[in-house]
Amino acid sequence: MNTTCFQLTLVEEFAVRGGGRRLSVPHAAERVLTYLALLNRPVARGRLAGALWPECADRCAAQRLRTALWRLRRVQDALVEISGDRLRLHPDVSVDLAYLTELAHKLVHQPCSEDLARVPLLLTRGELLPDWDEEWVVVDRERYRLARVAALESAAEALLERRQVGAALMAASAVVAAEPLRESSRRILMRIHLAQGNKVDALREYQRYRNLLWAEFDAEPSPEIEALLLRVHECDAVTIERLPDHGHEALRTP
Repeated sequence: MNTTCFQLTLVEEFAVRGGGRRLSVPHAAERVLTYLALLNRPVARGRLAGALWPECADRCAAQRLRTALWRLRRVQDALVEISGDRLRLHPDVSVDLAYLTELAHKLVHQPCSEDLARVPLLLTRGELLPDWDEEWVVVDRERYRLARVAALESAAEALLERRQVGAALMAASAVVAAEPLRESSRRILMRIHLAQGNKVDALREYQRYRNLLWAEFDAEPSPEIEALLLRVHECDAVTIERLPDHGHEALRTP
């Protein structure tokens, strides 16, 4: 039986929901909940206060933490569990980041049909608290970004193998949008276009990547992505013309 009463959202926005409504939480209390959620284990009051208010002396930071907890209890006292000198997020509070990270790990290591059906969740949940600049948030933001990109790329591969080409296209496109210079995702996207019979789109994808790589690093794509062009060459309607000045590709339809 699921006993969860409250849901904490950290990806894309901060929100606490419970009893069918969104709770209004002061920002200092938001920071307490977020730190406890990201740490995911009990923490001493002194460490928590020092992490949240590093610019303050210990006594001042401790007072700010007491005030934040008092304000949080006025909103809802079932969100933080206190045992002696240690605090943690109440075990009955579900955290979206934990769920999304677990889903990402499953998709990377052994994607099954049930997990692949949940890929749309990762498509719309792109960044951890994008408007927060605390250092302890930035570290977890980068960790989630890497997990999401790897999961969507793995999902695109798995969906392509299952011939769910439309879903594969959406997953691969999301990775390319997030990481334009990630060649492995560009190769998957080209293969998806070819599986759909869209050889012109595959060539255009190659051209976009090649132009970007040249502009950013004055470099050429790898032999692996160049090899995909051999499949494009099979289409009589498309030829490739190399421009001699900077080596970019031009699409020409005879």
